[in-house]
Amino acid sequence: MDWIIDNAPIIGLLFFVAFFMVMVVWVYRPKSKKKFDNFANIPFEEDRKEARDE
Repeated sequence: MDWIIDNAPIIGLLFFVAFFMVMVVWVYRPKSKKKFDNFANIPFEEDRKEARDE
């Protein structure tokens, strides 16, 4: 148990670096581009609906 307590900062750092790297790979994979483009356009959908209603 003392080993974990003594090395907690480096374990935490390695965990967050690994998490960051996994997120970068997940976000920038080619398959996810269309999904994130759709998410980026969500704020404009309401404007399009209002323009159609007028």
